[in-house]
Amino acid sequence: MVNLYPSREFWESSLEMPVDHWLPSFQDEEIRKNWLNSLSGRQLNVIFQYSFTHKQNGQLFEFQKHDDISVQEQRKILIGCSDSLFSYYLLSHFNHSKLESAVVEVARSVLTEELITNFLCKNNKHDKKSLIFVLFHSDPELIKCVYHFDKVQKRGFSSFALQNSPRQMKTPFKNFISKEVTYRLLKEYDAEKDDGFETQLQGFFYHQNRIYVFIRRASDKDLLFNSNRIIHGYRPSWIILDFSLHGNQVNLCAKNFNESLKIANSIVSNYFECECLFIDMQDQNCTLLVATFLKSSIEGTDPNICLFEVKFRSTQLKKDTYLVVVTNPVNSIARELQMLKLTIEQDNSLVESIRIVFQEKKVTLFFKRNQHYTTIYYSEHILNKNEREDFKSLMKETYGLTILPKASCCRYSEIS
Repeated sequence: MVNLYPSREFWESSLEMPVDHWLPSFQDEEIRKNWLNSLSGRQLNVIFQYSFTHKQNGQLFEFQKHDDISVQEQRKILIGCSDSLFSYYLLSHFNHSKLESAVVEVARSVLTEELITNFLCKNNKHDKKSLIFVLFHSDPELIKCVYHFDKVQKRGFSSFALQNSPRQMKTPFKNFISKEVTYRLLKEYDAEKDDGFETQLQGFFYHQNRIYVFIRRASDKDLLFNSNRIIHGYRPSWIILDFSLHGNQVNLCAKNFNESLKIANSIVSNYFECECLFIDMQDQNCTLLVATFLKSSIEGTDPNICLFEVKFRSTQLKKDTYLVVVTNPVNSIARELQMLKLTIEQDNSLVESIRIVFQEKKVTLFFKRNQHYTTIYYSEHILNKNEREDFKSLMKETYGLTILPKASCCRYSEIS
């Protein structure tokens, strides 16, 4: 019988990992051996040392003198009792596709910087698999945090603020909101919908002066093949609420904005003890500020960004015809635009999109205009969470511009 620590629910529900899918391969002795052979010396050492320290593996603990054992000997010993390492086998698969930034962000909240530095590789990247092993030993709940923050890093958020911000309550919002309060409000939400599904609270914690609430609920009908059987069910839909400490602002990531806003509105309404509504913070940018930004970008005067592509309409061509000017290899496009005799005054209203390099990543900015204002969207999936915040701060503090995630471009019409 394979020891499944801490529980099957932990792996299958909280981490959405199919245990029964990985179990047959783990039960193959040759596959287990190949898996252990694929681990680096650092990763093997983490498994080996923690198994002794915490006495979680009786077979390993029989080897009393475990200090100064070579990597080759560690690997040999672990292969000898590999059938007891199912948790590490699952963690190795969990590691796949998880962003390094998400793993390191969680690690820095609980581990010392000195310990984290020990897992820094020659390419200045961290050994995230080793860090995942260490976090698991510290507290399996931290692996949930990695799973959740990986979603935060990969997804775009839209910002909302209270329409009429009430007077601040005596009890701070961060002290009011809790798992118990959120559970109760989600129960009320389910009772109102009355569709037979449960809205599940998956995670709740504070991080860098923000309050994160992770919620999961059944969404669209779907089916999957399990061996030669078809299983009918529903896709899991995630809602991530990223509240400010005072509860008067929230960043929202969800498929259905209307339903997700109902939950966010319910939470703050209970806190302020009056009906509260979050509204879209889609600030419009004035044309003059956009022109200043484009002028600076095209002239290459901002050292933080490098404009290398412009897509625009030409007054000499049909209305639905676009021209693209791009430099390859990537460098400033200023000279090329001067050669084409394009000026900001001439092409500002005609620019459809631009591509820039920010922190060594290629980001696209899209411009949507009405008569007086411009909304700017950016390709947020290119950047991790910290990079997105840096980019938004640069645009706001340097140019006075508000930029929105491209993923939200088609959603604002859904929000009433």
